[in-house]
Amino acid sequence: IPLLLNGETFGSIHVGVSTVFLRNELTPRLQRALTLSAIAVLCSLMLAALLSHIALGPLEHINRSLDSMAEAEGSGLREQDGGRDEYGQVSMKIATLGRQMRDTREIFSALKSNVDQIMSSLQDGLMLFTRDSRVVLVSAAIEGFLGRSRRELLGRTANEIFSSESSLGSLMLDAFRLRHNVAQREIEASNGRRVQVSLDFIQEKGTQIGALLTMRDAESVRRIEDEIELSRRISASGRVTRGVAHEVKNPINAIVLHLQLLRNKLQDIDPATSRHVDIIDSEIHRLDRVVQILVDFTRPRDLHLEETDLKSVLEEVVLLAAPDAEQHGVTLVRELPPDSIPVKVDADFIKQAILNVVLNGVQSMPNGGNLTIAARRNEDAVITEISDQGTGIPTSVQDKVFELYFTTKKSGSGIGLAQTYQIMMWHYGSVEFDSEEGKGTTFRLRLPLAEVRSTSLEEATAQS
Repeated sequence: IPLLLNGETFGSIHVGVSTVFLRNELTPRLQRALTLSAIAVLCSLMLAALLSHIALGPLEHINRSLDSMAEAEGSGLREQDGGRDEYGQVSMKIATLGRQMRDTREIFSALKSNVDQIMSSLQDGLMLFTRDSRVVLVSAAIEGFLGRSRRELLGRTANEIFSSESSLGSLMLDAFRLRHNVAQREIEASNGRRVQVSLDFIQEKGTQIGALLTMRDAESVRRIEDEIELSRRISASGRVTRGVAHEVKNPINAIVLHLQLLRNKLQDIDPATSRHVDIIDSEIHRLDRVVQILVDFTRPRDLHLEETDLKSVLEEVVLLAAPDAEQHGVTLVRELPPDSIPVKVDADFIKQAILNVVLNGVQSMPNGGNLTIAARRNEDAVITEISDQGTGIPTSVQDKVFELYFTTKKSGSGIGLAQTYQIMMWHYGSVEFDSEEGKGTTFRLRLPLAEVRSTSLEEATAQS
Protein backbone atom coordinates (compact mmCIF):
# COMPACT_ATOMS: atom_id res chain seq x y z
CA ILE A 1 0.00 0.00 0.00
CA PRO A 2 1.72 3.34 -1.04
CA LEU A 3 2.10 6.19 1.54
CA LEU A 4 1.62 9.74 0.19
CA LEU A 5 2.61 13.19 1.54
CA ASN A 6 1.63 16.33 -0.33
CA GLY A 7 0.92 14.20 -3.31
CA GLU A 8 4.25 12.54 -3.26
CA THR A 9 5.04 8.97 -2.31
CA PHE A 10 7.41 8.73 0.54
CA GLY A 11 6.98 5.05 1.42
CA SER A 12 4.82 1.88 1.23
CA ILE A 13 3.41 -0.85 3.47
CA HIS A 14 3.53 -4.57 2.49
CA VAL A 15 1.21 -7.10 4.26
CA GLY A 16 1.77 -10.85 3.97
CA VAL A 17 -0.93 -13.49 4.85
CA SER A 18 -0.31 -17.19 4.94
CA THR A 19 -2.53 -19.24 2.49
CA VAL A 20 -2.56 -22.08 4.92
CA PHE A 21 -4.12 -19.81 7.52
CA LEU A 22 -6.80 -18.69 5.05
CA ARG A 23 -7.50 -22.23 3.99
CA ASN A 24 -7.87 -23.37 7.55
CA GLU A 25 -10.20 -20.52 8.34
CA LEU A 26 -12.45 -20.58 5.21
CA THR A 27 -12.68 -24.27 4.34
CA PRO A 28 -14.87 -25.31 7.31
CA ARG A 29 -17.20 -22.42 6.65
CA LEU A 30 -17.52 -23.31 2.95
CA GLN A 31 -18.15 -26.95 3.81
CA ARG A 32 -20.90 -26.01 6.23
CA ALA A 33 -22.47 -23.71 3.64
CA LEU A 34 -22.36 -26.38 0.92
CA THR A 35 -23.80 -29.00 3.26
CA LEU A 36 -26.66 -26.74 4.25
CA SER A 37 -27.29 -25.89 0.59
CA ALA A 38 -27.37 -29.58 -0.39
CA ILE A 39 -29.74 -30.38 2.45
CA ALA A 40 -31.97 -27.47 1.43
CA VAL A 41 -32.01 -28.58 -2.22
CA LEU A 42 -32.76 -32.19 -1.25
CA CYS A 43 -35.56 -31.12 1.04
CA SER A 44 -36.96 -28.89 -1.69
CA LEU A 45 -36.94 -31.78 -4.17
CA MET A 46 -38.62 -34.13 -1.71
CA LEU A 47 -41.22 -31.52 -0.87
CA ALA A 48 -41.82 -30.83 -4.57
CA ALA A 49 -42.23 -34.55 -5.30
CA LEU A 50 -44.66 -34.94 -2.41
CA LEU A 51 -46.68 -31.94 -3.48
CA SER A 52 -46.62 -33.13 -7.12
CA HIS A 53 -47.90 -36.57 -6.09
CA ILE A 54 -50.65 -35.03 -4.00
CA ALA A 55 -51.62 -32.56 -6.69
CA LEU A 56 -51.22 -34.69 -9.83
CA GLY A 57 -52.30 -38.13 -8.57
CA PRO A 58 -56.04 -37.54 -9.11
CA LEU A 59 -55.29 -35.98 -12.48
CA GLU A 60 -53.41 -39.12 -13.53
CA HIS A 61 -56.39 -41.22 -12.45
CA ILE A 62 -58.68 -38.96 -14.49
CA ASN A 63 -56.30 -39.22 -17.44
CA ARG A 64 -56.31 -43.04 -17.27
CA SER A 65 -60.11 -43.02 -17.10
CA LEU A 66 -60.33 -40.81 -20.16
CA ASP A 67 -57.89 -43.10 -22.00
CA SER A 68 -60.07 -46.08 -21.15
CA MET A 69 -63.16 -44.30 -22.43
CA ALA A 70 -61.38 -43.33 -25.65
CA GLU A 71 -60.27 -46.93 -26.19
CA ALA A 72 -63.84 -48.30 -25.68
CA GLU A 73 -62.89 -49.79 -22.35
CA GLY A 74 -65.61 -48.11 -20.37
CA SER A 75 -66.43 -51.44 -18.76
CA GLY A 76 -63.10 -51.25 -16.96
CA LEU A 77 -64.12 -48.11 -15.09
CA ARG A 78 -65.03 -48.55 -11.44
CA GLU A 79 -66.68 -46.21 -9.05
CA GLN A 80 -64.14 -45.30 -6.40
CA ASP A 81 -64.58 -43.33 -3.27
CA GLY A 82 -62.61 -40.32 -4.30
CA GLY A 83 -63.55 -38.38 -1.24
CA ARG A 84 -65.61 -35.27 -0.99
CA ASP A 85 -63.07 -32.95 -2.60
CA GLU A 86 -63.29 -31.65 -6.16
CA TYR A 87 -61.03 -34.37 -7.56
CA GLY A 88 -63.15 -37.13 -6.07
CA GLN A 89 -66.35 -35.66 -7.48
CA VAL A 90 -64.79 -35.27 -10.93
CA SER A 91 -63.57 -38.88 -10.85
CA MET A 92 -67.04 -40.18 -10.00
CA LYS A 93 -68.61 -38.11 -12.75
CA ILE A 94 -66.11 -39.45 -15.27
CA ALA A 95 -66.91 -43.04 -14.23
CA THR A 96 -70.62 -42.34 -14.72
CA LEU A 97 -69.94 -40.72 -18.07
CA GLY A 98 -67.92 -43.77 -19.10
CA ARG A 99 -70.81 -46.11 -18.33
CA GLN A 100 -73.20 -43.92 -20.26
CA MET A 101 -70.85 -43.81 -23.24
CA ARG A 102 -70.46 -47.60 -23.14
CA ASP A 103 -74.24 -48.09 -23.09
CA THR A 104 -74.69 -45.58 -25.89
CA ARG A 105 -71.99 -47.30 -27.93
CA GLU A 106 -73.70 -50.69 -27.49
CA ILE A 107 -77.08 -49.26 -28.51
CA PHE A 108 -75.52 -47.54 -31.51
CA SER A 109 -73.75 -50.75 -32.54
CA ALA A 110 -77.01 -52.73 -32.35
CA LEU A 111 -78.89 -50.08 -34.33
CA LYS A 112 -76.14 -49.94 -36.93
CA SER A 113 -76.25 -53.73 -37.32
CA ASN A 114 -80.03 -53.66 -37.76
CA VAL A 115 -79.85 -50.83 -40.27
CA ASP A 116 -77.12 -52.64 -42.23
CA GLN A 117 -79.27 -55.79 -42.40
CA ILE A 118 -82.28 -53.80 -43.57
CA MET A 119 -80.26 -51.88 -46.15
CA SER A 120 -78.74 -55.14 -47.45
CA SER A 121 -82.14 -56.79 -47.92
CA LEU A 122 -83.92 -53.87 -49.58
CA GLN A 123 -84.62 -54.24 -53.28
CA ASP A 124 -84.93 -50.47 -53.66
CA GLY A 125 -81.78 -48.42 -53.90
CA LEU A 126 -81.52 -45.88 -51.05
CA MET A 127 -79.00 -43.12 -50.43
CA LEU A 128 -79.15 -40.77 -47.45
CA PHE A 129 -77.44 -37.38 -47.79
CA THR A 130 -76.47 -34.85 -45.12
CA ARG A 131 -77.17 -31.14 -45.20
CA ASP A 132 -74.11 -30.55 -47.39
CA SER A 133 -75.18 -33.31 -49.85
CA ARG A 134 -72.69 -35.87 -48.55
CA VAL A 135 -73.64 -39.59 -48.53
CA VAL A 136 -73.86 -41.23 -45.09
CA LEU A 137 -76.01 -44.30 -45.82
CA VAL A 138 -76.22 -46.55 -48.89
CA SER A 139 -78.29 -49.68 -49.54
CA ALA A 140 -76.81 -52.70 -51.28
CA ALA A 141 -79.21 -52.40 -54.23
CA ILE A 142 -77.80 -48.99 -55.18
CA GLU A 143 -74.70 -50.73 -56.55
CA GLY A 144 -76.79 -52.30 -59.31
CA PHE A 145 -78.27 -48.95 -60.31
CA LEU A 146 -75.08 -46.85 -60.29
CA GLY A 147 -72.47 -49.54 -60.92
CA ARG A 148 -70.35 -48.38 -57.97
CA SER A 149 -69.68 -50.04 -54.62
CA ARG A 150 -71.13 -48.79 -51.34
CA ARG A 151 -67.66 -48.14 -49.95
CA GLU A 152 -66.86 -45.97 -52.96
CA LEU A 153 -70.04 -43.91 -52.51
CA LEU A 154 -69.93 -43.33 -48.74
CA GLY A 155 -68.59 -39.91 -47.79
CA ARG A 156 -68.82 -38.46 -51.29
CA THR A 157 -70.96 -35.51 -52.28
CA ALA A 158 -73.66 -35.49 -54.94
CA ASN A 159 -71.36 -33.54 -57.27
CA GLU A 160 -68.73 -36.28 -56.96
CA ILE A 161 -71.22 -39.12 -57.58
CA PHE A 162 -73.38 -37.83 -60.42
CA SER A 163 -72.24 -36.58 -63.80
CA SER A 164 -74.10 -33.88 -65.68
CA GLU A 165 -73.50 -35.80 -68.91
CA SER A 166 -76.06 -38.50 -68.02
CA SER A 167 -79.81 -38.00 -67.74
CA LEU A 168 -79.88 -39.29 -64.17
CA GLY A 169 -76.88 -37.21 -63.12
CA SER A 170 -78.27 -34.05 -64.68
CA LEU A 171 -81.60 -34.54 -62.93
CA MET A 172 -79.97 -35.15 -59.54
CA LEU A 173 -77.51 -32.26 -59.77
CA ASP A 174 -80.29 -29.84 -60.72
CA ALA A 175 -82.42 -31.09 -57.84
CA PHE A 176 -79.60 -30.67 -55.30
CA ARG A 177 -78.69 -27.26 -56.67
CA LEU A 178 -82.27 -25.96 -56.55
CA ARG A 179 -83.12 -27.99 -53.39
CA HIS A 180 -86.42 -29.24 -54.79
CA ASN A 181 -87.98 -32.71 -54.58
CA VAL A 182 -88.19 -35.21 -57.44
CA ALA A 183 -91.34 -37.37 -57.42
CA GLN A 184 -91.16 -40.79 -59.10
CA ARG A 185 -89.47 -39.72 -62.31
CA GLU A 186 -88.74 -42.56 -64.74
CA ILE A 187 -85.36 -42.14 -66.34
CA GLU A 188 -82.60 -44.19 -67.95
CA ALA A 189 -79.56 -44.93 -65.78
CA SER A 190 -75.99 -45.06 -67.06
CA ASN A 191 -76.19 -48.86 -67.43
CA GLY A 192 -79.27 -48.61 -69.66
CA ARG A 193 -81.82 -49.69 -67.04
CA ARG A 194 -85.09 -47.81 -66.73
CA VAL A 195 -85.19 -46.46 -63.20
CA GLN A 196 -87.91 -44.77 -61.18
CA VAL A 197 -86.24 -42.02 -59.14
CA SER A 198 -87.51 -40.06 -56.13
CA LEU A 199 -85.59 -37.44 -54.15
CA ASP A 200 -87.09 -36.07 -50.93
CA PHE A 201 -85.43 -33.33 -48.93
CA ILE A 202 -85.79 -33.84 -45.18
CA GLN A 203 -86.73 -30.83 -43.09
CA GLU A 204 -86.67 -30.14 -39.37
CA LYS A 205 -88.24 -26.97 -38.01
CA GLY A 206 -88.29 -25.48 -41.48
CA THR A 207 -84.61 -26.19 -42.17
CA GLN A 208 -83.37 -28.81 -44.63
CA ILE A 209 -81.15 -31.28 -42.80
CA GLY A 210 -80.64 -33.86 -45.55
CA ALA A 211 -82.13 -35.74 -48.48
CA LEU A 212 -83.24 -39.29 -49.27
CA LEU A 213 -82.77 -40.71 -52.77
CA THR A 214 -84.89 -43.74 -53.74
CA MET A 215 -84.27 -45.73 -56.91
CA ARG A 216 -86.56 -48.53 -58.13
CA ASP A 217 -86.43 -50.77 -61.15
CA ALA A 218 -89.18 -49.36 -63.37
CA GLU A 219 -89.90 -52.76 -64.90
CA SER A 220 -90.40 -54.30 -61.46
CA VAL A 221 -92.73 -51.47 -60.48
CA ARG A 222 -94.81 -52.00 -63.62
CA ARG A 223 -94.86 -55.75 -63.00
CA ILE A 224 -96.15 -55.24 -59.46
CA GLU A 225 -98.77 -52.80 -60.68
CA ASP A 226 -99.84 -55.30 -63.34
CA GLU A 227 -100.12 -58.06 -60.74
CA ILE A 228 -102.25 -55.85 -58.51
CA GLU A 229 -104.49 -54.96 -61.44
CA LEU A 230 -104.69 -58.63 -62.46
CA SER A 231 -105.62 -59.65 -58.91
CA ARG A 232 -108.30 -56.98 -58.88
CA ARG A 233 -109.73 -58.19 -62.19
CA ILE A 234 -109.64 -61.83 -61.11
CA SER A 235 -111.37 -60.94 -57.86
CA ALA A 236 -114.07 -59.00 -59.70
CA SER A 237 -114.44 -61.77 -62.27
CA GLY A 238 -114.69 -64.31 -59.47
CA ARG A 239 -117.50 -62.44 -57.78
CA VAL A 240 -119.45 -62.27 -61.05
CA THR A 241 -118.72 -65.92 -61.79
CA ARG A 242 -119.95 -67.06 -58.39
CA GLY A 243 -123.20 -65.21 -58.92
CA VAL A 244 -123.69 -66.52 -62.44
CA ALA A 245 -122.74 -70.08 -61.45
CA HIS A 246 -125.23 -70.01 -58.60
CA GLU A 247 -128.01 -68.79 -60.90
CA VAL A 248 -127.13 -71.36 -63.59
CA LYS A 249 -126.71 -74.32 -61.25
CA ASN A 250 -130.25 -74.11 -59.85
CA PRO A 251 -131.93 -74.44 -63.29
CA ILE A 252 -129.50 -77.24 -64.22
CA ASN A 253 -130.50 -79.19 -61.14
CA ALA A 254 -134.17 -78.70 -62.04
CA ILE A 255 -133.55 -79.81 -65.64
CA VAL A 256 -131.72 -82.96 -64.49
CA LEU A 257 -134.55 -83.82 -62.12
CA HIS A 258 -137.30 -83.32 -64.70
CA LEU A 259 -135.30 -85.13 -67.37
CA GLN A 260 -135.12 -88.15 -65.10
CA LEU A 261 -138.88 -87.96 -64.52
CA LEU A 262 -139.42 -87.67 -68.26
CA ARG A 263 -137.20 -90.71 -68.88
CA ASN A 264 -139.25 -92.73 -66.36
CA LYS A 265 -142.53 -91.78 -68.07
CA LEU A 266 -141.23 -92.51 -71.56
CA GLN A 267 -140.15 -96.09 -71.05
CA ASP A 268 -141.51 -97.34 -74.39
CA ILE A 269 -139.98 -94.70 -76.62
CA ASP A 270 -138.19 -95.46 -79.86
CA PRO A 271 -134.36 -95.75 -79.89
CA ALA A 272 -133.88 -92.48 -81.78
CA THR A 273 -135.81 -90.51 -79.16
CA SER A 274 -133.97 -92.34 -76.37
CA ARG A 275 -130.64 -91.39 -77.96
CA HIS A 276 -131.66 -87.72 -78.02
CA VAL A 277 -132.63 -87.92 -74.36
CA ASP A 278 -129.26 -89.50 -73.54
CA ILE A 279 -127.44 -86.72 -75.39
CA ILE A 280 -129.42 -84.09 -73.48
CA ASP A 281 -128.59 -85.84 -70.20
CA SER A 282 -124.88 -86.08 -71.07
CA GLU A 283 -124.60 -82.44 -72.11
CA ILE A 284 -126.46 -81.24 -69.03
CA HIS A 285 -124.04 -83.18 -66.81
CA ARG A 286 -121.11 -81.72 -68.74
CA LEU A 287 -122.52 -78.24 -68.26
CA ASP A 288 -122.94 -79.01 -64.55
CA ARG A 289 -119.28 -80.04 -64.33
CA VAL A 290 -118.19 -76.80 -66.01
CA VAL A 291 -120.27 -74.77 -63.58
CA GLN A 292 -118.80 -76.74 -60.67
CA ILE A 293 -115.29 -76.02 -61.94
CA LEU A 294 -116.09 -72.30 -62.00
CA VAL A 295 -117.53 -72.48 -58.48
CA ASP A 296 -114.46 -74.33 -57.21
CA PHE A 297 -112.15 -71.82 -58.87
CA THR A 298 -113.75 -68.73 -57.38
CA ARG A 299 -114.65 -70.12 -53.96
CA PRO A 300 -112.23 -69.41 -51.08
CA ARG A 301 -110.42 -72.62 -50.20
CA ASP A 302 -109.07 -74.05 -46.97
CA LEU A 303 -105.49 -75.05 -47.63
CA HIS A 304 -104.12 -78.19 -45.98
CA LEU A 305 -100.54 -77.05 -45.57
CA GLU A 306 -97.97 -79.77 -44.99
CA GLU A 307 -94.22 -79.88 -45.38
CA THR A 308 -93.74 -81.47 -48.78
CA ASP A 309 -90.81 -82.34 -51.00
CA LEU A 310 -91.38 -80.27 -54.14
CA LYS A 311 -89.09 -82.61 -56.04
CA SER A 312 -91.59 -85.47 -55.47
CA VAL A 313 -94.45 -83.24 -56.62
CA LEU A 314 -92.59 -82.46 -59.84
CA GLU A 315 -91.94 -86.15 -60.44
CA GLU A 316 -95.69 -86.83 -60.12
CA VAL A 317 -96.46 -84.00 -62.54
CA VAL A 318 -94.13 -85.57 -65.11
CA LEU A 319 -95.97 -88.90 -64.79
CA LEU A 320 -99.37 -87.21 -65.18
CA ALA A 321 -98.28 -85.18 -68.21
CA ALA A 322 -96.45 -88.03 -69.94
CA PRO A 323 -99.46 -89.31 -71.99
CA ASP A 324 -100.24 -85.84 -73.41
CA ALA A 325 -96.55 -85.22 -74.08
CA GLU A 326 -96.20 -88.49 -75.95
CA GLN A 327 -99.30 -87.72 -78.01
CA HIS A 328 -97.82 -84.36 -79.09
CA GLY A 329 -94.32 -85.72 -79.67
CA VAL A 330 -92.90 -83.76 -76.73
CA THR A 331 -90.00 -85.00 -74.59
CA LEU A 332 -90.19 -84.06 -70.91
CA VAL A 333 -86.73 -83.15 -69.61
CA ARG A 334 -86.14 -83.00 -65.85
CA GLU A 335 -83.38 -80.86 -64.33
CA LEU A 336 -83.92 -81.37 -60.62
CA PRO A 337 -81.40 -81.06 -57.78
CA PRO A 338 -80.25 -84.26 -56.04
CA ASP A 339 -81.44 -83.10 -52.62
CA SER A 340 -85.03 -82.68 -51.48
CA ILE A 341 -86.74 -79.28 -51.70
CA PRO A 342 -88.87 -78.71 -48.57
CA VAL A 343 -91.90 -76.46 -49.05
CA LYS A 344 -94.97 -76.00 -46.87
CA VAL A 345 -97.89 -76.21 -49.30
CA ASP A 346 -101.13 -77.94 -50.15
CA ALA A 347 -99.56 -80.62 -52.35
CA ASP A 348 -102.70 -81.26 -54.43
CA PHE A 349 -103.14 -77.61 -55.34
CA ILE A 350 -99.46 -77.08 -56.16
CA LYS A 351 -99.48 -80.22 -58.29
CA GLN A 352 -102.49 -78.86 -60.19
CA ALA A 353 -100.85 -75.45 -60.64
CA ILE A 354 -97.66 -76.92 -62.10
CA LEU A 355 -99.56 -79.45 -64.21
CA ASN A 356 -101.61 -76.65 -65.78
CA VAL A 357 -98.43 -74.90 -66.95
CA VAL A 358 -96.83 -78.13 -68.19
CA LEU A 359 -99.90 -79.16 -70.22
CA ASN A 360 -100.18 -75.63 -71.59
CA GLY A 361 -96.55 -75.89 -72.76
CA VAL A 362 -97.10 -79.33 -74.30
CA GLN A 363 -100.12 -78.10 -76.24
CA SER A 364 -98.15 -75.10 -77.54
CA MET A 365 -95.70 -77.39 -79.41
CA PRO A 366 -97.56 -78.81 -82.43
CA ASN A 367 -94.29 -79.96 -83.98
CA GLY A 368 -92.96 -81.56 -80.80
CA GLY A 369 -89.72 -80.69 -79.03
CA ASN A 370 -88.36 -80.59 -75.51
CA LEU A 371 -90.19 -79.27 -72.46
CA THR A 372 -87.78 -78.72 -69.57
CA ILE A 373 -88.86 -78.81 -65.93
CA ALA A 374 -86.14 -77.40 -63.65
CA ALA A 375 -86.01 -76.41 -60.00
CA ARG A 376 -83.48 -74.29 -58.14
CA ARG A 377 -83.43 -72.73 -54.71
CA ASN A 378 -82.05 -69.46 -53.45
CA GLU A 379 -81.82 -68.07 -49.93
CA ASP A 380 -85.53 -68.01 -49.13
CA ALA A 381 -87.44 -69.55 -52.02
CA VAL A 382 -87.52 -72.26 -54.66
CA ILE A 383 -88.03 -71.42 -58.33
CA THR A 384 -89.64 -73.95 -60.66
CA GLU A 385 -88.93 -73.17 -64.32
CA ILE A 386 -90.99 -74.75 -67.10
CA SER A 387 -89.56 -73.99 -70.54
CA ASP A 388 -91.15 -75.07 -73.82
CA GLN A 389 -90.11 -74.76 -77.47
CA GLY A 390 -93.55 -73.80 -78.68
CA THR A 391 -95.01 -70.96 -80.66
CA GLY A 392 -94.64 -68.42 -77.87
CA ILE A 393 -97.17 -65.90 -76.60
CA PRO A 394 -97.83 -62.80 -78.73
CA THR A 395 -96.68 -59.60 -77.07
CA SER A 396 -100.09 -58.01 -77.57
CA VAL A 397 -101.81 -60.53 -75.26
CA GLN A 398 -99.10 -61.25 -72.68
CA ASP A 399 -100.76 -59.03 -70.08
CA LYS A 400 -103.96 -61.11 -70.35
CA VAL A 401 -102.46 -64.58 -69.91
CA PHE A 402 -103.61 -65.02 -66.30
CA GLU A 403 -107.07 -63.58 -66.82
CA LEU A 404 -109.97 -65.95 -66.28
CA TYR A 405 -111.43 -67.38 -69.54
CA PHE A 406 -108.67 -65.89 -71.70
CA THR A 407 -107.14 -68.36 -74.15
CA THR A 408 -105.47 -68.37 -77.56
CA LYS A 409 -106.32 -72.04 -78.22
CA LYS A 410 -109.44 -73.09 -80.10
CA SER A 411 -110.31 -75.77 -77.56
CA GLY A 412 -109.01 -73.96 -74.47
CA SER A 413 -111.18 -72.97 -71.52
CA GLY A 414 -109.04 -70.08 -70.26
CA ILE A 415 -109.11 -71.47 -66.72
CA GLY A 416 -105.81 -73.36 -66.33
CA LEU A 417 -103.30 -70.48 -66.08
CA ALA A 418 -105.76 -68.33 -64.13
CA GLN A 419 -106.11 -71.21 -61.69
CA THR A 420 -102.32 -71.51 -61.44
CA TYR A 421 -102.04 -67.80 -60.66
CA GLN A 422 -104.72 -68.10 -57.98
CA ILE A 423 -103.08 -71.11 -56.34
CA MET A 424 -99.67 -69.41 -56.22
CA MET A 425 -101.23 -66.36 -54.58
CA TRP A 426 -102.84 -68.61 -51.96
CA HIS A 427 -99.36 -69.91 -51.08
CA TYR A 428 -97.73 -66.44 -50.91
CA GLY A 429 -95.83 -67.30 -54.07
CA SER A 430 -95.73 -65.80 -57.53
CA VAL A 431 -95.78 -66.80 -61.19
CA GLU A 432 -94.26 -64.91 -64.11
CA PHE A 433 -93.06 -65.72 -67.60
CA ASP A 434 -90.83 -64.69 -70.47
CA SER A 435 -91.95 -65.45 -74.01
CA GLU A 436 -90.73 -64.85 -77.53
CA GLU A 437 -92.90 -65.61 -80.52
CA GLY A 438 -91.65 -68.58 -82.50
CA LYS A 439 -89.08 -69.58 -79.85
CA GLY A 440 -91.06 -70.61 -76.79
CA THR A 441 -92.03 -69.58 -73.28
CA THR A 442 -90.52 -69.99 -69.82
CA PHE A 443 -92.77 -69.88 -66.76
CA ARG A 444 -91.27 -69.33 -63.30
CA LEU A 445 -93.24 -70.41 -60.25
CA ARG A 446 -91.80 -69.13 -56.97
CA LEU A 447 -92.64 -70.67 -53.58
CA PRO A 448 -91.15 -69.82 -50.16
CA LEU A 449 -89.09 -72.56 -48.56
CA ALA A 450 -90.68 -74.40 -45.63
CA GLU A 451 -88.54 -72.77 -42.93
CA VAL A 452 -89.02 -69.29 -44.40
CA ARG A 453 -92.80 -69.72 -44.61
CA SER A 454 -92.97 -70.98 -41.00
CA THR A 455 -90.97 -67.99 -39.80
CA SER A 456 -93.19 -65.57 -41.73
CA LEU A 457 -96.35 -67.14 -40.30
CA GLU A 458 -94.95 -66.96 -36.75
CA GLU A 459 -94.06 -63.28 -37.20
CA ALA A 460 -97.50 -62.54 -38.63
CA THR A 461 -99.14 -64.35 -35.70
CA ALA A 462 -97.01 -62.45 -33.19
CA GLN A 463 -97.91 -59.13 -34.79
CA SER A 464 -101.59 -60.07 -34.70
